[in-house]
Amino acid sequence: MKLYKSLLAATVLAVSSIALTGCDEDLAVPPMNIPSAPEGMKATMTIQDFKQKYWSDENNYCIEIPKGDDGEDIILGGIIIANDEGGNIYQNLMLQDETGAVCIATLTDRQLNLDDLNTRYKVGGEMFINATGLYAGKYAGLFQIGTKGDYNGTPQTSKMSASDFLSHTYLNGLPAPDKVQVLPMTISEINAAQSVADQQKYQSQMVKIDDVSFIGGGSETWGVVGSNTTATNRYLIDANGNQLLVRNSNRSDFTDQVLPSGHGNVRGILSYFNGTWQFMFQSPADCTDFGGDSYAPKIEGTGVAADPYTVGAVLAGASGSEQWVTGYIVGWVEGQAYASGAHFSVPASSQSNVLLAADPAETNPSNCIPVQLVSGTDVRNAVNLQANPGNLGKQVCFKGNLEAYFGVPGIKAPSIYTWGDKGDDSGTVTPPVGDNDGSAEKPFTVSETIAGSATGSSVWLTGYIVGAINDKSLSDAAFTAPFALASNILLAETAGETDIAKCVPVQLVAGTDVRNLLNLKDHPENLGKQVCIKGDIAKYFGANGLKTTSAYVWGDKGSAEQPVTGVQFRKVTSVTSGKQYVMVIDGNVGTPVPQTASYGRLSMSPVTISGDMLTTDEANAITFNAVSGGYTLTDTYGRKLAMDDSHLSSFQLDYAGGEVWTVAYDNGGFKIGNVLNSNCYIVRSGTFTNIAPSDIVTYPTYTLPELYEKVN
Repeated sequence: MKLYKSLLAATVLAVSSIALTGCDEDLAVPPMNIPSAPEGMKATMTIQDFKQKYWSDENNYCIEIPKGDDGEDIILGGIIIANDEGGNIYQNLMLQDETGAVCIATLTDRQLNLDDLNTRYKVGGEMFINATGLYAGKYAGLFQIGTKGDYNGTPQTSKMSASDFLSHTYLNGLPAPDKVQVLPMTISEINAAQSVADQQKYQSQMVKIDDVSFIGGGSETWGVVGSNTTATNRYLIDANGNQLLVRNSNRSDFTDQVLPSGHGNVRGILSYFNGTWQFMFQSPADCTDFGGDSYAPKIEGTGVAADPYTVGAVLAGASGSEQWVTGYIVGWVEGQAYASGAHFSVPASSQSNVLLAADPAETNPSNCIPVQLVSGTDVRNAVNLQANPGNLGKQVCFKGNLEAYFGVPGIKAPSIYTWGDKGDDSGTVTPPVGDNDGSAEKPFTVSETIAGSATGSSVWLTGYIVGAINDKSLSDAAFTAPFALASNILLAETAGETDIAKCVPVQLVAGTDVRNLLNLKDHPENLGKQVCIKGDIAKYFGANGLKTTSAYVWGDKGSAEQPVTGVQFRKVTSVTSGKQYVMVIDGNVGTPVPQTASYGRLSMSPVTISGDMLTTDEANAITFNAVSGGYTLTDTYGRKLAMDDSHLSSFQLDYAGGEVWTVAYDNGGFKIGNVLNSNCYIVRSGTFTNIAPSDIVTYPTYTLPELYEKVN
């Protein structure tokens, strides 16, 4: 219950007149109600401490607020810095103390004489709120105090009833608007404030931003009268092109007023929605000193296929459905937060969007527009950077709807795309024109090969080894071991790809080092590795592929010289800490446990030995490092070969306590014994065609490995 004390004031009003008649009249002045909180009421917790105590990283949640640790109710106190006056901030109050601000969400109720919050809860008024029994949490990322709600089964903090609000809040004294603290910030500072500490500090605060313009200032209105949507997005922009979303209710008192032109200063509430900061005005009077030139970009293009809008035009406020826009693909957005989630390099971890800019080298999210790529469409399949990293930097035209995406101007639901600076309403898509020419320095990509822009003989192609064709057609593609054929492999733009439509088949010619060292039948450990292969672009298995392969190099570049496809190793009789060795038994070299496995044996691969020398893939090498009690053996993937005490016929990888081995030369071979299991040595294990710890047998039951040291 609110406590009020009445002050009855009497005044005498003297009225004089030079008219022919006149009268004197006593005017009764109604009592002035000065609200007063209960005697002794004070805040028991700061807003900052309250946020920290009840904060969760979930986007939507609610927690019932109990009594404090002392068994008393939790009371917050501060100054009201924003209310629903003007109708733009709807059914919310912002309460501020010296440590922060918090949103209080409540319904209004005419029957309780609470039609509007601003008639009683005025800006500058001191207010206490008894939070115990209410709920704290988030709605779409904004921390607030309210009641328990849910959306599609997900708990969230919603607006409390007017009766709960009235019974938990206490006004104290007359409003003093000059007590409102206004934080000076820049748009770039706001966009960069994404940490939990930043969100707790700035959410619901009153902020002032100097020297900014409205995009659409002087022509666009604050909102759209009669719109079937609740709000309209407008944008502030500074002299450096940084932008901030302005959220305006279409039912506010100033919806139909035109945005200020030129540039000036603004103040408003800093709100938050699904990872994006939103600026909210109480009144156009919060815009001051506007004049001069605007910082907003100008609209270029008309949105038709022959004259598409530019990225700058979309940033400047171009609107409409089924509009053409051209720009360069410069990145993608991860998660829901636009500024902090923007990436400008590949590989990408998402296929759902790309970033478009006017400059192919752009790395400022404020100068970009996000483009939605709808799942299951040709637009997503062909354009996304996860499957098509070669698209980075390419110019493209999209036809779609110009509307907010990630809280900033963007393109949603694009229905057609074309490569280049013009659209094509026929839907005909031409292959992207790449910068690559198939040389060692600029090898063709998988996407260019699939699209048909890669051509030529003895050209280089780069990609990741993701699988092989196990029989006679693309439908026989396999992406996991074991692999049946050594005659081919599949390359893709990203490791782990399993869609054959996004792969290029590569012929491995019999009798060549390319086949011997790249094929997945004998080298399943090659799965997921990036490689550059030289050959002829030609149809293979009925698809665009690479045939007559003659050379390869690990990585994303070819070699101007004829590359060495293997590394030389020399037979030794002792080991040196830090050196790399391959294990050889019966003319076979040991190859690594597959990269995706956590245990296994070393497979055997035939190798040609000339005297004391052999050449093999460096990936087969194991690094011996001296440690207390012996050596550790680290494979090409950085994993230590180890044993546990229950699996005695295979390697456990990175098993603590079983990573140390004794190494001793013995009559041409090496006894490499596990310290944890003293009877186990690395040998050729019985009938298994593997090098592995034996099943509790010791030399000379099975053959010991020879060691060959890498020749530097």
